[in-house]
Amino acid sequence: MRKEWMQIATVCAWGILAFSFSLSPALISISFILLSAIGLLQLNLKEFTKFELALSALFVLFFLSSAASFLYSQNTDEASRKLILKLPILCFPLVFNALKKTESKHFPNIVLIGLYAMYLPALVSVYNYISNKTLFDQLILESKPLPIEFGYGIYHIQFSILLAISVVLGVYILLHRKSWDLSAFNKTFIGIISLLNFVFLHILSARTGLLALYFGLLMILLPALFKMPLRNKIISILAGLLLPVLILSASSSLRNRLRNTATDFEVAWSGKDANDYSFAMRVQAWKNATQVIKKNALIGVGIGDADKVLQENFAHMNSSISPANRKNPHFQFLETAAQSGLVSSCIFLLIIAFSISGDSNKNSLLASISLLLFLASCFESILERQASVVAFAAFIALALAFGGREIKKI
Repeated sequence: MRKEWMQIATVCAWGILAFSFSLSPALISISFILLSAIGLLQLNLKEFTKFELALSALFVLFFLSSAASFLYSQNTDEASRKLILKLPILCFPLVFNALKKTESKHFPNIVLIGLYAMYLPALVSVYNYISNKTLFDQLILESKPLPIEFGYGIYHIQFSILLAISVVLGVYILLHRKSWDLSAFNKTFIGIISLLNFVFLHILSARTGLLALYFGLLMILLPALFKMPLRNKIISILAGLLLPVLILSASSSLRNRLRNTATDFEVAWSGKDANDYSFAMRVQAWKNATQVIKKNALIGVGIGDADKVLQENFAHMNSSISPANRKNPHFQFLETAAQSGLVSSCIFLLIIAFSISGDSNKNSLLASISLLLFLASCFESILERQASVVAFAAFIALALAFGGREIKKI
């Protein structure tokens, strides 16, 4: 009875977390703490496989390597704030354990909750875009994002990553529907919501989320594609190529984003004034971070001082970039290296590499989610904002807990 109640509590806490991503930062913390507490109450490391232990150890080591830079941070208040922000990384083994102890029959409910939690804010935001289409289409051409009009207003790139993950989870469970014994209603509902979330992501047109989505889908679709009969392969490939083309032809926001992206790349390549060009400003931020890292390669400048040092170096490196556009790297590897050194950044890469390749033959979901998050981290510092750092720990834990369970032949 206690075990069943723990499982129900885990699903409920996950449900609160899924909706809180777009509703409330406070609820994000509360629900993640609940999941961690449930995992702690049931913790028995002897039940972990060697792979699970190794990945959990990497998460803990990564947090500790960041925490070590607190010791040489002059701004201890900022260092404390950032370490508190990164606590979900330390709690990864506990959240994973809570999900690991949850029976497979609950996985479809977890996916359904996640899909619907992302669908609602996406629907409202797309409606807001359609209602102000002329204005927003022009803003897209000027490298401005479409706002997420729901709850507290989650940052658009964070939301695009979450929306991409929800689509990957929906496609994964449909591919392996026999393993999860989905009812006809659940299969239909998951299929419809996954498709709508896929379309919404293209309309909202956040490039980071779109890039992450396609690589994440590729990682789970390729193994299934190889097992299909030739006729089904051809149909699947044609459908996969046709759907984005149809969305592109129907979505002016996506077409405008592609035009803006082409201009953005041209500015970055030619070295023109990067102000107000999203990708071009990122390139300048990467160059700035690289200079800072070269001076403090081993241990970084300190987790509490990195923002200040990066901004000071920016002023010297490229004063043509206006102060408002002097961004931090938007690249997690560089951000971590500036804060805590290359050793800490390499541990981050080990987490990703281990998740993608270490157990990929058994767990395509883990490989897919990890690749998706890694690509997102190349254009956004995903461990520097609450929603995305929680998502990083929570969804890798979810994929590790359920993706490796026995899958019947499709």
